[in-house]
Amino acid sequence: MIIGIDLGGTKILTAVADKNGRIISSVKVDTQAKLGPKRVIENVIRSTNLALVKAKVPLSKISRIGLGAPGPVINGSTIVSPPNLPGWHKVNIKQILGKILKKEVIVENDANAAALAEYRFGAGKGSKNMIYMTISTGIGGGIIIDGKLYKGSTGTAGEVGHMVIDPKGPRCGCGNYGCLEALSSGPAIARVAGTKDALEAEKEARKGDKRARNAIKLAAWYLGIGISDLVNLLNPDKVILGGGVSNMGDLLFKPVRQWVAKYSMDTPGKHVKIVPAKLKSNVGVIGAIAICLSR
Repeated sequence: MIIGIDLGGTKILTAVADKNGRIISSVKVDTQAKLGPKRVIENVIRSTNLALVKAKVPLSKISRIGLGAPGPVINGSTIVSPPNLPGWHKVNIKQILGKILKKEVIVENDANAAALAEYRFGAGKGSKNMIYMTISTGIGGGIIIDGKLYKGSTGTAGEVGHMVIDPKGPRCGCGNYGCLEALSSGPAIARVAGTKDALEAEKEARKGDKRARNAIKLAAWYLGIGISDLVNLLNPDKVILGGGVSNMGDLLFKPVRQWVAKYSMDTPGKHVKIVPAKLKSNVGVIGAIAICLSR
């Protein structure tokens, strides 16, 4: 038996699963991120205990625990300054949870975990090489090469949202200018569309609003450039798009596919499939489970 924990800025979703990844129980609690790391960790422990009680499984039956964390994770253990977890400058969550729960804890960036989830259980099944991108408030990603998560030298590979697409573009949250995240995320679409969020931009675009339609087309163009660069570099079978913005469907996917076809080299461009994610809102906790199963 294993436990998967999706640690988010607003909620913690914890699930108990069997050795095949089938979820037996799940529990959602508030993160209370503003109260700092100590309170958040207490809530992680509480959600774990609640999930075990709900599953009627003792902690002794758990072999390992997987945790998907927002922001950079270094050395498979330490969460470094995630924007939605105030006060988490360098928190070794692996060591802390391992000491309290007396279990092996595997920590991974949440986008990497989501990539593993889609690879094992979702739209990436059957692929050997794939890229997962989540497009919402920010843009993150995970890369699977030869069936394994590619993490790079320091464990930070897959930051697709911070590829610089237009050096003269708007400032990104990372401090750089013209990153894909600053050009194609939900807030970027809303900024160009003049709406409160990307969902409103989508609604206005479907009504025929020209500014909203152009904002989505522009975001899709930038996405197409970024994805085609990844396609040319990595030659994946699939690029899977998840996150709230991907729910726009053909309004987003159709132009993205057109631009990827235009900017990609002939062979990798014809081979790759640009597809929507399948796991939707559960992708985080399924990803945390997939972390355990990948060991």
